Amino acid sequence: MWSYPRFVDRERGTSQKEPTTVPKTKPAYSAEFKREVLAYRASTGQPPKEIAEHFGISTNSLRTWQRQARAALGTPAPGVATESPEAELRRLRRENRELQMRCEILKKTVGIFSTPSGNDSR
Repeated sequence: MWSYPRFVDRERGTSQKEPTTVPKTKPAYSAEFKREVLAYRASTGQPPKEIAEHFGISTNSLRTWQRQARAALGTPAPGVATESPEAELRRLRRENRELQMRCEILKKTVGIFSTPSGNDSR
Protein backbone atom coordinates (compact mmCIF):
# COMPACT_ATOMS: atom_id res chain seq x y z
CA MET A 1 0.00 0.00 0.00
CA TRP A 2 1.23 3.48 -0.86
CA SER A 3 1.91 5.88 2.00
CA TYR A 4 2.98 9.47 2.32
CA PRO A 5 6.73 10.07 2.42
CA ARG A 6 8.03 10.71 5.89
CA PHE A 7 10.98 12.71 7.02
CA VAL A 8 12.90 12.39 10.25
CA ASP A 9 13.34 15.37 12.53
CA ARG A 10 16.96 14.70 13.55
CA GLU A 11 16.83 17.02 16.56
CA ARG A 12 13.79 15.35 18.08
CA GLY A 13 14.36 11.88 16.63
CA THR A 14 10.76 11.59 15.46
CA SER A 15 9.30 10.99 12.03
CA GLN A 16 6.54 13.16 10.64
CA LYS A 17 4.58 13.38 7.44
CA GLU A 18 6.18 15.56 4.83
CA PRO A 19 4.37 18.88 4.56
CA THR A 20 2.08 18.99 1.55
CA THR A 21 1.61 21.94 -0.74
CA VAL A 22 -1.81 23.37 -1.38
CA PRO A 23 -2.84 22.82 -5.00
CA LYS A 24 -3.19 25.92 -7.10
CA THR A 25 -6.63 26.87 -8.25
CA LYS A 26 -7.09 27.40 -11.93
CA PRO A 27 -7.22 31.03 -12.95
CA ALA A 28 -10.42 32.56 -14.23
CA TYR A 29 -10.05 33.88 -17.76
CA SER A 30 -12.25 36.64 -19.12
CA ALA A 31 -14.50 36.05 -22.10
CA GLU A 32 -12.52 38.66 -24.01
CA PHE A 33 -9.25 36.77 -23.40
CA LYS A 34 -10.86 33.52 -24.56
CA ARG A 35 -12.11 35.19 -27.76
CA GLU A 36 -8.66 36.65 -28.37
CA VAL A 37 -6.98 33.25 -27.98
CA LEU A 38 -9.52 31.57 -30.28
CA ALA A 39 -9.15 34.31 -32.88
CA TYR A 40 -5.37 33.94 -32.76
CA ARG A 41 -5.76 30.17 -33.20
CA ALA A 42 -8.04 30.65 -36.20
CA SER A 43 -5.78 33.21 -37.86
CA THR A 44 -2.48 31.38 -37.40
CA GLY A 45 -3.53 27.76 -37.67
CA GLN A 46 -0.88 26.71 -35.17
CA PRO A 47 -1.32 23.50 -33.18
CA PRO A 48 -3.16 23.82 -29.84
CA LYS A 49 -0.03 22.96 -27.86
CA GLU A 50 1.95 25.89 -29.31
CA ILE A 51 -0.90 28.33 -28.77
CA ALA A 52 -1.40 27.14 -25.19
CA GLU A 53 2.31 27.66 -24.47
CA HIS A 54 2.23 31.10 -26.14
CA PHE A 55 -0.67 32.31 -23.96
CA GLY A 56 0.30 30.37 -20.82
CA ILE A 57 -2.84 28.24 -20.69
CA SER A 58 -3.45 24.50 -20.77
CA THR A 59 -4.29 22.71 -24.00
CA ASN A 60 -7.38 21.28 -22.31
CA SER A 61 -8.64 24.80 -21.59
CA LEU A 62 -8.12 25.74 -25.23
CA ARG A 63 -10.00 22.68 -26.45
CA THR A 64 -12.84 23.36 -24.02
CA TRP A 65 -13.11 26.97 -25.21
CA GLN A 66 -13.20 25.82 -28.84
CA ARG A 67 -15.95 23.31 -28.05
CA GLN A 68 -17.98 25.96 -26.21
CA ALA A 69 -17.54 28.43 -29.07
CA ARG A 70 -18.76 25.85 -31.61
CA ALA A 71 -21.78 25.07 -29.44
CA ALA A 72 -22.59 28.78 -29.10
CA LEU A 73 -22.51 29.18 -32.89
CA GLY A 74 -24.81 26.21 -33.35
CA THR A 75 -22.19 24.13 -35.10
CA PRO A 76 -22.73 20.46 -34.29
CA ALA A 77 -20.05 18.81 -32.23
CA PRO A 78 -17.91 16.17 -33.94
CA GLY A 79 -19.61 12.79 -33.93
CA VAL A 80 -23.15 14.19 -33.88
CA ALA A 81 -25.38 12.98 -36.69
CA THR A 82 -26.24 15.74 -39.15
CA GLU A 83 -28.47 13.73 -41.46
CA SER A 84 -32.19 13.24 -41.04
CA PRO A 85 -33.41 9.98 -39.52
CA GLU A 86 -34.90 8.92 -42.86
CA ALA A 87 -31.63 9.53 -44.72
CA GLU A 88 -29.72 7.67 -42.03
CA LEU A 89 -32.12 4.72 -42.29
CA ARG A 90 -31.70 4.59 -46.10
CA ARG A 91 -27.91 4.73 -45.73
CA LEU A 92 -27.87 1.98 -43.11
CA ARG A 93 -30.15 -0.27 -45.18
CA ARG A 94 -27.85 0.18 -48.20
CA GLU A 95 -24.80 -0.68 -46.08
CA ASN A 96 -26.63 -3.71 -44.71
CA ARG A 97 -27.40 -5.02 -48.23
CA GLU A 98 -23.77 -4.54 -49.29
CA LEU A 99 -22.47 -6.36 -46.23
CA GLN A 100 -24.90 -9.23 -46.73
CA MET A 101 -23.71 -9.58 -50.36
CA ARG A 102 -20.09 -9.65 -49.22
CA CYS A 103 -20.92 -12.29 -46.64
CA GLU A 104 -22.60 -14.49 -49.28
CA ILE A 105 -19.62 -14.11 -51.62
CA LEU A 106 -17.24 -15.14 -48.85
CA LYS A 107 -19.39 -18.17 -47.99
CA LYS A 108 -19.33 -19.30 -51.63
CA THR A 109 -15.58 -18.75 -51.85
CA VAL A 110 -14.97 -20.84 -48.75
CA GLY A 111 -17.22 -23.55 -50.18
CA ILE A 112 -15.26 -23.61 -53.45
CA PHE A 113 -11.85 -23.84 -51.80
CA SER A 114 -12.89 -26.34 -49.13
CA THR A 115 -14.31 -29.03 -51.45
CA PRO A 116 -11.78 -31.62 -52.57
CA SER A 117 -11.09 -31.64 -56.27
CA GLY A 118 -11.11 -34.88 -58.28
CA ASN A 119 -7.60 -34.30 -59.71
CA ASP A 120 -5.77 -34.86 -56.43
CA SER A 121 -5.03 -38.61 -56.36
CA ARG A 122 -2.37 -38.72 -53.68
